[in-house]
Amino acid sequence: MKREPELALYRSCSVVSETSYTREGGRTLTQALVDAVAEAEGVAPTELPSLYGSLDLDALTALLTNSGEAGDDELLLALRMGRWNVFVSSDGRIRVCDATDETPSLEPIFDDGTS
Repeated sequence: MKREPELALYRSCSVVSETSYTREGGRTLTQALVDAVAEAEGVAPTELPSLYGSLDLDALTALLTNSGEAGDDELLLALRMGRWNVFVSSDGRIRVCDATDETPSLEPIFDDGTS
């Protein structure tokens, strides 16, 4: 059986914060995303400006939580939030990178061989 190639995307920014969420876990995607950005900023989640005006969190949640139901499709979203590059994977990983702090070479968005 022919194996589909893995999604291979790279970043050129330094990782500042990372977390994950699960559909069955205690936090929602929105909470995990806010927590990761707040950690990168070095503030409490309640100190961040509201994301609801700039990002449709319900659509983001629906897109990511429904993507894995049809098979082993991978979905990776990249968002720019101020100085942060935020990467959200359909497998639950979230990584926040400082867009102003470039790495010397391109690195996989997620370090385990997948994007």
